[in-house]
Amino acid sequence: MTLTVAYDTDIQFPYYLGQSAEVPSQKPGAIVELVRLLETKIPQLKIKLVRYPWKRCLVKLKAGQVDSVFNSSFKKERQELGRYPTKNGIVDKDRRLTTISYYFYKNKEGDFSWNGKQVSNPNAIVGAPLGFSIVDDLKRMNLIVEQTHATLSNLQKLMRGMVSVVALQEVTADYYLNNFGQFRSLQKVLPAIKTKPYYLMISHQFSTKHPKLSEKIWDTVGELREEALAGLVKKYFE
Repeated sequence: MTLTVAYDTDIQFPYYLGQSAEVPSQKPGAIVELVRLLETKIPQLKIKLVRYPWKRCLVKLKAGQVDSVFNSSFKKERQELGRYPTKNGIVDKDRRLTTISYYFYKNKEGDFSWNGKQVSNPNAIVGAPLGFSIVDDLKRMNLIVEQTHATLSNLQKLMRGMVSVVALQEVTADYYLNNFGQFRSLQKVLPAIKTKPYYLMISHQFSTKHPKLSEKIWDTVGELREEALAGLVKKYFE
């Protein structure tokens, strides 16, 4: 049984690396490695990894053109596209892949601030990754949001003054700020905007056809997160 699993073409260090449609043969990312480990725990399962821009991953999941996607935070409307692991009708955080926080990032000289409830400049134009769940959160805060695919593109727009601030996943944005000198003029704004669990979603088509296997996959994801994820992440920082 082959499970075709899609994930974003953008970098989400240390979870997945390589900014292209290619799946790197060496050091592909900690979550990519964890997903591949499903084969060792479920002998009848074979993992096929493919990459697309995130919105296309979700479109293909809905169409059943891929069986699964990661990393996906929970959004009620995404339940039309595929399924999350649930328990008693509620999304089961114990079977998540990982947890990721979103933060605002600004130019160090910028006057933007955030106290955890409101921003200092409600008219600020906020850059955010296209199709990411944080977009709806920002809009609920009545902020003006300009979406651009990829974390790097958003950071570059911030550097050019095309947006006032950006809202990005900490794991990816910090990777760029810590490893590329061109971004030394940027800084993270505390506290976090949101901290969310992230899941492996499975298509309605696959889960309807293979309900027991789908539950086994989600069970195993939870087990592997506890057993292996910390070790997989660690080697990307060595």
